[in-house]
Amino acid sequence: MGKAGIAVAIVLVIVAASIGGAMATPIIVDSIGASPDSPLYGLRRLGEKIRMVSEEEQMKRRWDEYLQMVNKGKGLEYAQILEEFHEKMTKVASAEVEAKEEIVRWMQEQVPGIGLVELKLAGECISRSRGFVENAPGFPEGLENIIRILQELEQRYQAGTDEARENILAQLQLVMEQLRIMISRIRGQLPGELRRYFDADNLLMDARIGLKLRIGGGPVPWIENRWPVQENLSQLFLEGLEKFDNKLTKVQQKLEETSENHPGIRAAEVQIQAAIELRDNAIAENSTGNLEKAVFILKMAFMRLDCAERMLEQARVWRPEFPPTWWSWSKELPIPMEPWKQPVPKGRGW
Repeated sequence: MGKAGIAVAIVLVIVAASIGGAMATPIIVDSIGASPDSPLYGLRRLGEKIRMVSEEEQMKRRWDEYLQMVNKGKGLEYAQILEEFHEKMTKVASAEVEAKEEIVRWMQEQVPGIGLVELKLAGECISRSRGFVENAPGFPEGLENIIRILQELEQRYQAGTDEARENILAQLQLVMEQLRIMISRIRGQLPGELRRYFDADNLLMDARIGLKLRIGGGPVPWIENRWPVQENLSQLFLEGLEKFDNKLTKVQQKLEETSENHPGIRAAEVQIQAAIELRDNAIAENSTGNLEKAVFILKMAFMRLDCAERMLEQARVWRPEFPPTWWSWSKELPIPMEPWKQPVPKGRGW
């Protein structure tokens, strides 16, 4: 909402309040719309509660709001909106979601946009990184080079196929991991503001994977691209668990064969750990009889494993063009042993 829109909204709020519209005021603001950075946003949220806006509508609103903030360069500042979107989406994307054609259609439309937001949020992270490395030799030039790389990735992403987009997002992980390593080495640890980027990126990846599965996409070879019937769930889970463990062995072997200093190895390690945690969560759900949820969580674990494999493959064929100084530092300086991405929280599984 621009300045003119805020002015009109404030006038309406004053008018509503002057005629005793204490309950009407939030509803009016809600109908007008107010972005999270507006002083009227709190009234809009109150209006939602008064009108008892559905979970589905809240999910859509939170995503639209977060898109606004990302486009304004405020995606990190308003990461809480992304967390709320993820929470709402987790509730909405229940096993019965296939019966809601409108919701499925909305999900299909959002998947490419989530990847684009990942790229834009990375650009915001880079811009905020300037102050942390401005006095380090070679780093200002290096950051400008990253910006150019991200712009190229974004252009390719918008024009790419689904497969090309997945590879581009894997390449994004390689770029941002190298940035994390360099900043951590200069400062001794990753600044809190940049930690928020990696947390937000993890939520976006989780949302993208979950939505793709709900609309019947994703590399899950042991299962058809539709929701399985109840009678087959137990056998399906056992088959999937065996195939997951086989793929895990394969990916871990690729990890061992990758150079320790190669960009992408730590990003892949994070995805592998997340996949293992999801697999363990799926086993726990299966043991308590929640077969449908167990199968879905295992599918998410499989896609996390696919992300790790894709990162390792991209690390072999694609190397971001950083200044020579960066690569020499990556071999000479120790990497601070601190987590840069939070693994999937236990219990998550849609």
